[in-house]
Amino acid sequence: MTLMFKLIWRDLRANPGRMAVSVFAILVSVSLIVWMMGSYDTLVREFDNDAEAYMGNYDLCLVPESPKGPLPPGQYPQFRDPELPARLAASPLVETVNAACQVPRLQIGCGNERGSFDEQTRDRMGIPPQSPILVGNHAVECPYELKEGIWPDMASSSAMEGVLGSGSAKYFSAGVGTVMNVRVGTHVYDVKIVGIVKQAKATPGVIMGPGGMSGPAFSSLFVPVKVCEKITGQPFAPNLIYVQLKEGVDKKEFAENFRQELVQASAAVADTDSIIRRLSSDRAVRSQKDSAEMSVWLVLFSCIFIIFTTLSIGVSERARRLALMRALGLGRMQIALLIAGEGIFLCIPALLGGLAAGFFLVYLLEEGSASVPVLTWSTVLTAAVCAVGGALLASIIPAWRASRQSPLEAAVPSSGFIGKVSRVPVWSVVAGLACVCLQPAALLLPGLEVETRKWIFFWLGYPGLVAGALFLAPTFVRVTEWAGAWITGFLLHVPHSFLKMQLSRNLSRSVGTAVSMSVGLSLFVGVQTWGYSMLVPFSPDTSTPGTLVSFLHTEFKSADVPELMARPSLRNSRMYPIYVDEPDIAPAQMKSPGFSGMRNRSIVLAGIPVAEMAGGSHPLFNPVFVSGNPQEAYAMLESTRSLLIPDTFARTVGLKVGDDLMLVNPSSRERRSGNEPSAGIRGRGRGGAVRGEPWKVAGIVSFPGWHWLTKTSGMRVRRGGFVAALAIADERWLKEEYAHQGFQFIWGDTAPGISNVELQNDLGEYALMKVREQENGGEGAKPLVKALTRESLGGSVTSRGDDVIFTMSKLPIIMMVIAVLAVLNTVLASVQSRRREFGLMRAVGVPGGMVMRMLWAETLMVSLCSVVMSLVLGVLGAWCSIQILEYGYHFGVVTPPVTMPWAHLACAVLLVLSLSSLACLLPAWRMKHASVTDLLSVREG
Repeated sequence: MTLMFKLIWRDLRANPGRMAVSVFAILVSVSLIVWMMGSYDTLVREFDNDAEAYMGNYDLCLVPESPKGPLPPGQYPQFRDPELPARLAASPLVETVNAACQVPRLQIGCGNERGSFDEQTRDRMGIPPQSPILVGNHAVECPYELKEGIWPDMASSSAMEGVLGSGSAKYFSAGVGTVMNVRVGTHVYDVKIVGIVKQAKATPGVIMGPGGMSGPAFSSLFVPVKVCEKITGQPFAPNLIYVQLKEGVDKKEFAENFRQELVQASAAVADTDSIIRRLSSDRAVRSQKDSAEMSVWLVLFSCIFIIFTTLSIGVSERARRLALMRALGLGRMQIALLIAGEGIFLCIPALLGGLAAGFFLVYLLEEGSASVPVLTWSTVLTAAVCAVGGALLASIIPAWRASRQSPLEAAVPSSGFIGKVSRVPVWSVVAGLACVCLQPAALLLPGLEVETRKWIFFWLGYPGLVAGALFLAPTFVRVTEWAGAWITGFLLHVPHSFLKMQLSRNLSRSVGTAVSMSVGLSLFVGVQTWGYSMLVPFSPDTSTPGTLVSFLHTEFKSADVPELMARPSLRNSRMYPIYVDEPDIAPAQMKSPGFSGMRNRSIVLAGIPVAEMAGGSHPLFNPVFVSGNPQEAYAMLESTRSLLIPDTFARTVGLKVGDDLMLVNPSSRERRSGNEPSAGIRGRGRGGAVRGEPWKVAGIVSFPGWHWLTKTSGMRVRRGGFVAALAIADERWLKEEYAHQGFQFIWGDTAPGISNVELQNDLGEYALMKVREQENGGEGAKPLVKALTRESLGGSVTSRGDDVIFTMSKLPIIMMVIAVLAVLNTVLASVQSRRREFGLMRAVGVPGGMVMRMLWAETLMVSLCSVVMSLVLGVLGAWCSIQILEYGYHFGVVTPPVTMPWAHLACAVLLVLSLSSLACLLPAWRMKHASVTDLLSVREG
């Protein structure tokens, strides 16, 4: 065994540069695992503190379970037993009971002037992004950590004052004495902040119980009970009950004693454990966990191919010496152990260094965390398995090749530079194509059950894509070599004959390097292509009017149209009122094929003046018809109860032109919290709307941007959640069938030179005037007005999409940079193994600059191979991931067209080529300036 260690150490020491590059590459890869997993572990360890911050001084929190089936809009679960708090307070097991009432979906802003509140909420119709939740509270003493100020007697105080969470206070730059504005409809209530309590750093809203409501709130504005009643206009009805048990009482004992009462009251029990479970399942936490798991697989691949390339190079270089060892008595197993030992020796220092570097990264980047970062055993073991396991897996093929060396080869003089051109076996191509085709087959084969398709797609398709890439890598190398030799030879002025066999003479080394580089690049291509393809249905085009103006908390009558259109900001504009409702799809149709897989059971129905907006030589509304004739469709819209539907929705549910879509209008039109109902009964139209008679599909149109348009404009007027489609009808039918007498939206093109700010300010003043008229001269609150343009809508989509996609692309970019170390390793090996070849070329008159360009050309060909392979596999994976949305993974959009973000992909390709060129620069420069004598004097050791 001592001899084996000496041989391993001698071989590694013979190529210190290559060994250092390999160790550093594995070290960086391992540190990435430690960083990702350590960050996740640090986040999870904080859940205990966050759960305690949620619960305050209490041990338990009771929330009402939601009844079976969806609740009507605007209603929330309630306890069936209103006496439950009193029963709990009378129990000998309970120390303190605090009944609270959360009032979600109120608009809460900051500012002593109401105008500043309006500006803060303009950016989003409805609730501001960081709006806290109003919580009426009975607590006499502060149950949370009070950071500053006081906690008023919530049970008896009637002063308009409250206590704000520290997170919301930081967002609004609020402190003790700041006035918060709570808006309900057209009324704004001023609440003075008298205290700031510590706010948990976690996700907003913790779901308690199956189908239950959110609570306790992540970000809260705590107010006295009487203030809560004044703001809501309703008697105090608790939907949260905090319980503090007496010392020594077990939570399970309490739950057992009150089991019957809790069941009767429809109450679910939550404690810190259930909150931790909910926090662990949050989307952001899952995303970070998924990133950590993905980093494990990527690092494992990186370690395997970096070590594989290094060992393969060593076996090729030492073929004669390995044969001589066999001739001197070493067995096949000893030769195999020698190669495997080299892989282990490479990964051990890299593992130790990676653990240290990863821990430093966690400590540096998580310095704001309340928990001190530590390396858990799971992180250490995972990193060790990736490094050592990768070394062992990477050693299999090189060890097998080394052990197959015949002792007779020791007597054959080494050619020094003439290598054997490797051919690609046919079985490798067939196996690769079969593996790659698994995902497309799962999508395209007819007759498969949906669950079978999903199982094949995920559990066979993704591993098949990876395996197919490995099997097809030699083919990519040979094809790229054939084409790349001409291209790089022409660009770098190198004869084609010098390049046409450079990669295939060392096929294993070239394949390992290309695969190492393509791991990060192919993932980057897939993420970018999938992400920007998914943005297409959210981005509007010129087929729809350019500006949509939404009015919140007010409504105009048809008689107001001339006065409204005479406003300075609307002069010379083409704007029309539209009528909006949100009917449900009939339950019977929801059970039919196509509809049954949808989770969104309502659509936004917009009634427009079809003759004015879609007629004439320059129509405002001019969508591309995917199915149906425009003239016939518009005539049908005006004469019959019919509509236009988006092509994405039609493909999902299988509707065609002439089919029926059954829409059931609610018996009463509930609005989002904050909207004041108009006089009279809304939504009680005549027969068809109430009975749910069908609407005819007059046409199927391409309507990109409808999802984002309805979400950000407030067009989801009733439920406010996900909707299945935006359908267009003539305004006549909404007026007659749905009894619409007023409108809250105008749609069209504004006059040139009118900015959104001018439009919103001018129309806001007009809306305020109308509100004051309705309130008989009262002060009123300025209604919110939001103007959305194609440019602002597309810009917001692109901005948010860029942020999300860039976050998803960080890990692939890191892997692309790490892969450059594999290129450097390959270049060092190529230089070392071909020194004699280059010496002979220099001796017969080849200039040193051409030798340098030959190495550069070889590096570029390997890089081009990885680029081609990454583009093919990345785009294929993105296309498959888009197509699978048809089978139940859609969220309002279905199978968007594949969109290539060429600029981003070009930057990634240039990054790979540039870094690869830099990696070969120093070895190639040294080769150019080496003397011919030194190059020819090299012999195999």
